[in-house]
Amino acid sequence: MVSTSAVSPLHTSGRWYLPVAVGLLLVAAFFRLWQLGTVPPGMHAEEIINAQLSERMQQGDIAVIYDDVRPVREGLYYALLAISSALMGRGLILWRLPSVWLTMLALAVTLQLMRRLFGVRVALMTTGLMAVSFWSVWMGRTVQHVALMPLMTVLVIYTLTRAYQAREAAQAGLWFTIGGLALGIAQYVHVTAWTLIVLVVAFVVYRAVVDRRDVQRHRGNLIYAFLLMGVICLPLLIFLGRHPGVREPVPIAAQPNLLAEIPERLVTSLAALTLRGDRLPWHNLPGRPVVGPFLALLMILGIGVVLARWRRAPYGLAILWLAIGLLPTTFLPQQPDFEYMAVIQPVVFAFPAIGLRTIFQFLRERLKARAALLATSAVSATVGILIVGHAAWSYRDYFLIWPTLGDVRLDYQADLGLIAHYLDTSADPTPVSVCSTPVDRGDDPLALTNAELLGYLMHRQDLPIRYFDCTQSLVLANGGESQRLIFPRGHYYDHLPGPLLIWMRYARDEHVPGIRPDVVMRLDVSREIADYVGAFITTALTAWPPEANDPQLATLPVPFGYNITFLGYEIRDDTVRAADWVELATYWRLDGPPPPELTLFAHMLGSPVVILAQDDELGVQTATLHPRDIFIQHSMIQTPEGTAPGLYTLSVGLYFPHSGQRLPVLEGGIIKADRLFLRPVTVLP
Repeated sequence: MVSTSAVSPLHTSGRWYLPVAVGLLLVAAFFRLWQLGTVPPGMHAEEIINAQLSERMQQGDIAVIYDDVRPVREGLYYALLAISSALMGRGLILWRLPSVWLTMLALAVTLQLMRRLFGVRVALMTTGLMAVSFWSVWMGRTVQHVALMPLMTVLVIYTLTRAYQAREAAQAGLWFTIGGLALGIAQYVHVTAWTLIVLVVAFVVYRAVVDRRDVQRHRGNLIYAFLLMGVICLPLLIFLGRHPGVREPVPIAAQPNLLAEIPERLVTSLAALTLRGDRLPWHNLPGRPVVGPFLALLMILGIGVVLARWRRAPYGLAILWLAIGLLPTTFLPQQPDFEYMAVIQPVVFAFPAIGLRTIFQFLRERLKARAALLATSAVSATVGILIVGHAAWSYRDYFLIWPTLGDVRLDYQADLGLIAHYLDTSADPTPVSVCSTPVDRGDDPLALTNAELLGYLMHRQDLPIRYFDCTQSLVLANGGESQRLIFPRGHYYDHLPGPLLIWMRYARDEHVPGIRPDVVMRLDVSREIADYVGAFITTALTAWPPEANDPQLATLPVPFGYNITFLGYEIRDDTVRAADWVELATYWRLDGPPPPELTLFAHMLGSPVVILAQDDELGVQTATLHPRDIFIQHSMIQTPEGTAPGLYTLSVGLYFPHSGQRLPVLEGGIIKADRLFLRPVTVLP
């Protein structure tokens, strides 16, 4: 977007430019790929939502803006994420790879853009700082739609810059067309993309002030580019017309002092770059500025140089880019937030480079040839030291300190992330059973269980994992043989009810490096469970219901349909009073391919057909079970208030929750009933 006369010459600088540029991009790739599966230590709630939205798009739920989450999210990033996951699959690294590619492309385009605007020295230093800065590294390693914003920003500015520099009308028209397309597409990336429209308009006005003939020469192409952008943005405009205010991250109506606070918010945002940083732990090491003290001084010098040379198109563009790119932060009461400053990320690192180049030019012009050569070498060494020092600083903060912070580990669900990494890399062939408690989707439609979260975090999607709700059930894989029981939130003794907790006395901690105690437990109870089930024959008397027309006791174990066998039961206390709870533990075994989702019913009967109280639940995901697996269900049945003293029968069975169809109970392969009667309980006066 600058005239040819205003552009710095495109120096080739001998043979060193290309190797240095490639080297910087390789360093950037290292910072974005190193420990990609473990840093950040898991997935943030926002990342999980983004992965869910991409899957919704993959399933055909295509939207301009997903407005059923807050803040709302534009759809372009999710289309790219959906394509990536469809081609490569799921898993923590695979979710993050698109962000790696997008930020690497942004670096490559930034290199070319800054080279055209300010020359190779500024381009290389800007790219080097972006390659290793904490801010850029974070954005390039997380599943965030803002990761696409720097790329779209530099694409818009680069294409329109090429359009203004074009010598031939046809070439200019082509670049204006591409620029209009890029500007329109950018509006589907992030809520801050509107600043690009303002920036382009402001630059056109700026050029009209500085050189009106330049604007007149490109007037037709500019009108065409804006019309093209408008056509692309039409679906977005229609949506926003029907849903006004939906893109406001914080409603303006909820900020009565907005206008008075704008200057303070702008100053705070600028201070975040050089002094205090982003205070949000999932974005940044709290308090860490984007640039260090020396780079901050160079940045201030660069801004001063740009302001002094504002009539030159590259410098005018740079100062407009910074000023307009900061506007979104003025609408945020929580200051600062690096996500809403992504538009200015490339130009922020250009200012220190401009400042250092100004020092270099000053020395070269005022010193003699020999001294100028030494000054050139000194400035080049300074650039290298700054980039290397910044890289070491970022490596230390990002890979060694930041992921160990308690807030970061909590925000990124580090416990689940480490468990997923352990399961991905473990060569242990023993079965795995994971506690996965249900979630309330009434309050949060996008809430996920541990089983679903591990599905997003793990790469071994074919790993056979049994899932159970440890607040009411327990799985003993392969008949109780050696298995790993995983309790992602730890403290299994706080979750397992008493009749299930007794089995954990045989368990031992696996002591997996990096994972807290009492999370991965080893359990082998094959001998104990065999003795337990054998004792049920005499201790767990079981009868057929009246409709079976068989006065004889049922012989344990009793087969049900769909390869489920009832092994026996325990009643913790069979003498209760009205309003007391009856605790029932039932034992079951899978003898063949698993059935779909099941629910267990446990009824207290006033008569064979009258249900006084019940507990219909099953905490085991039966579809994840394997033949010979044993599962235990803990049921709690509350005796109703006012229950008359006497004996009350307990009845159990299984049914499909969607249809209500009960599983048949078999004897000799013949259906005999659809429930079993257990030992009665006594209700005392």
